[in-house]
Amino acid sequence: MSKEHQMAQHFVQCQLCTNNVQFLCKPCNIKLCENCVGGHLQNKTPEAHRFIHYHKFRGQKSVMDEPEILAVITCPYNNMLDITRQGDSYFYVCSTLSRHISKHDFRQNLATDSILADLWPRRLAIFGNNIIYTERNNNAVNKVTDKDGTQILFSTGDWNVHGIACTGSGNILLGLHKIKVGKLAVFDIKGNVLKEVESNNGNPLYTNPYYVTENTNGDLCAADIVLASVIVVDNTGLFRFSYTGNPSIAKGFDPHGVAADSQSNLVIADWITRKLHLIDENGYFLRCFDFFVSEYMSEMPTGVCIDQDDLLFVCGYDSVKVKVMKYLH
Repeated sequence: MSKEHQMAQHFVQCQLCTNNVQFLCKPCNIKLCENCVGGHLQNKTPEAHRFIHYHKFRGQKSVMDEPEILAVITCPYNNMLDITRQGDSYFYVCSTLSRHISKHDFRQNLATDSILADLWPRRLAIFGNNIIYTERNNNAVNKVTDKDGTQILFSTGDWNVHGIACTGSGNILLGLHKIKVGKLAVFDIKGNVLKEVESNNGNPLYTNPYYVTENTNGDLCAADIVLASVIVVDNTGLFRFSYTGNPSIAKGFDPHGVAADSQSNLVIADWITRKLHLIDENGYFLRCFDFFVSEYMSEMPTGVCIDQDDLLFVCGYDSVKVKVMKYLH
């Protein structure tokens, strides 16, 4: 049986009902499904609770002294924008130079398929067994169908959509923007808005949330390229912290792709340093990884994703290479 099927059959029951566990309240040490979180919050003041995704407790890991490059895969084009993982072996990438979403087997180091989108894909995510994506000049969320066609899942109206991610509760997180204003929004599969995050104490939080992800604590994380900041709010929309780079490394910071590992660390692709910044779940800087193939090249990392084994996948804007790295043990 494959690793993917083993994980799909794993079931831990909520302690308040018979549903599958999605969250753990750390102070209370109670395992909960999404539907029971609200009821559990009534037991004490909200400040007394701290929810994290249950699967975070697969084991504590530490950062390696030096990351290990496991594979370097050549893709059919450069100017890659985003990357996402699926199953045990595959990843998908998209580029400014093609309307195709390209599928690769990183264990065999070969391209296996490509899907032609209607317009120009720019952000990718996995939703269940499906690829979902956003496109340039199309205010909508799209899905790759079983027959390698595409269809629109729902429209975002007059909001331009960039970042896309799947949440642990099975919904879709989007980074949206208009002229000089941005927001995060969580939608269900039918396009109903479940949550919006725009401000902190009346002050706007976002201008253009370019890449987004959710960490294993349920925090919503966005790399805003206009504000040059990675902004993190909790699952209620309450502001937690922002990360604006490490002054000891470079004066500027230009965050693009952002991904979370099993420890709720964030890996951030930075165009200024051309490195990958690693910060912990509270925004504290841990270290940087080089994205260079060699000392003579200075590629710019764009999309990043992290799979269930904490392997880091990175694509670049001025490179045809995807790097697969191990940095936790």
